[in-house]
Amino acid sequence: MPPVLYLIDGHALAYRMYFAMTSGGSTRLSTRQGEPTAGTFGFASVMIRLLQEKPDYLAVAFDTGKTFRDKIFPEYKATRAKMPDDLRPQIERIRQLVDAFPFPRLEMEGYEADDVLGSVAKIAVEQGLGVKIITGDRDLLQLVNDRVVVNLPGSRLADSRDYRAEDVVEYLGVRPDQVVDYKALVGDKSDNIPGVAGVGEKTAITLLSRYDTLDAIYGHINEITGRLRERLEKDKETAYMSRDLATIRTNLPVQLDLEKARADHIQSTVVEAMFTELEFRTLINRLHELTGSAPAANNGDQLALFGQPVTRLAQGEHYHPEVTVVDTPEALDALQAKLASAKELAFDTETTSTDPMRAELVGISLAVREGEAFYIPVGHQTGERQLELELVLNGLRPAMTDPGLPKIGQNLKYDV
Repeated sequence: MPPVLYLIDGHALAYRMYFAMTSGGSTRLSTRQGEPTAGTFGFASVMIRLLQEKPDYLAVAFDTGKTFRDKIFPEYKATRAKMPDDLRPQIERIRQLVDAFPFPRLEMEGYEADDVLGSVAKIAVEQGLGVKIITGDRDLLQLVNDRVVVNLPGSRLADSRDYRAEDVVEYLGVRPDQVVDYKALVGDKSDNIPGVAGVGEKTAITLLSRYDTLDAIYGHINEITGRLRERLEKDKETAYMSRDLATIRTNLPVQLDLEKARADHIQSTVVEAMFTELEFRTLINRLHELTGSAPAANNGDQLALFGQPVTRLAQGEHYHPEVTVVDTPEALDALQAKLASAKELAFDTETTSTDPMRAELVGISLAVREGEAFYIPVGHQTGERQLELELVLNGLRPAMTDPGLPKIGQNLKYDV
């Protein structure tokens, strides 16, 4: 097993994490000073999860702006939505985070992160390394070979998957080396690559299965009949332009210092300082678990939740609230009635992991007054009675989304 280099597509992962953390449109995580942090938190969480997989080396690539593709086709990516205003400053924060670890931050003016990743992957393979590229962009599947795998997210963040050559064939219907010819034919709506008008995925797969390459398709154009031939002939120039746009450059003069990319050289105190500034308390704990380092000196006290001193129970003092397990529709109706008249609401989640990107919901704890608590099981696997999650969500939604009802909890960023 060769040493493995993890390459992260910085912008793609930042976008993915931002929208995962803000799904629903109403949640915008921020510090007490008002700095937005949803994308930064998600990116940092995934970084720690990836480091827990013990790669030998790690580096992150970022886009820099306009590229040569915009000169080839000015409408390239023109249909993409504008970057959300609160994500833009987080991209710079994420760059600072990468520098804090510190891992190499790879960028090249005039080229996309894809081109940088492709070039570094090629160099790494030539040096005998294996490569795993973490991205949300399936364009990078063209780089897959016996030494390079591409990790793409599934419908949920926890369902990310490594794609090898056989997986690419299963997913797209073509080999990795045929991906750019496939895009030349079908185009790519997300990047506004036109392709050949009227040629869909099935037709492209059939053509490439028979002729293998775009060049061979046009070399045997006389064998193709009917409207398909007309479409191919009409859009031949567009097809080759589309292939050029989709082709990831792998020959850039990118420099990667493997010593600086070593994944076991983490500046935990620097990263912890940044996590503290950003109020990422859960990630501080995961950072210490990852590095085996001790928390920064805090006079032996727990981190204050809102900056005030922590109140501790006296030794021997116990607290036994009355707990109601909400596992029937009737019990849920009774809880809804209490929530409707509540003046404040405390809540907590029980999950399968401390990593919010991979955790599954097990249960929800709630309280609206001292001495009385409620627990709603939704993801238990030991046979006890529980309610369907959708029913529970419908029951809790009025109170949980009421901006006039104060919410109380510890590490609420994780619960959100």
